[in-house]
Amino acid sequence: MITWWNNLQTVQQIFALFAIPSTLLLLIQTVMLLVGFGHDGDADTDTDLDADGVDLDGDGIPDHTDVDISGDDGLSLFTVRGILSMLCITGWTGVALLETSLPSWAAVLIAIVCGLVTLFVIAYLMKAASKLQSNGNIDMGNCIGKVGQVYIPIPASGSGSGKVNLTIQEKYCEFSAITLCNEQLRTGAYVRVTSVNEAGVLVVEPVGEIINKK
Repeated sequence: MITWWNNLQTVQQIFALFAIPSTLLLLIQTVMLLVGFGHDGDADTDTDLDADGVDLDGDGIPDHTDVDISGDDGLSLFTVRGILSMLCITGWTGVALLETSLPSWAAVLIAIVCGLVTLFVIAYLMKAASKLQSNGNIDMGNCIGKVGQVYIPIPASGSGSGKVNLTIQEKYCEFSAITLCNEQLRTGAYVRVTSVNEAGVLVVEPVGEIINKK
């Protein structure tokens, strides 16, 4: 390994510094998914949600409302899996092409283009997978009380929405969510769903923390 590293050009070593860590992280992430210790939450959800049984208007009577929640914000390019894949492909492509007779500038350019193409391909695949997993109606009432994990940070005091991942009706889904607590909920934080608002957006609070609501 040391001999191989020392035989690389300086530019190749730079590419390898991107390729090696990203490859290891991708392998770890993949193994964790296979053994059930994690979920791939890189895809957006575009789901027709059935809010049957949820009191959305606060009148104490369960409503029957088909809420079309479109979480389709286009391709989500900058996801963990997408960025790691881009770095991995860019790095190894650069290392390999710099061993050929191509000019260094051409090898670097091709490697970067390959990485960007990978980023778009991963985003497209994740979007396609999300559409497949979101088929069918989901009873929003089943979300209340569930514990999920923040994927996109949720602004404090209801000032904006983020995204949370949770398992509902044996499906691992991503939902838009807001919080009434006075601190931003960061990516990776565990939250509990307390209610669903009139737009079908989840209202969440941190798990295991004392919070002050406005």
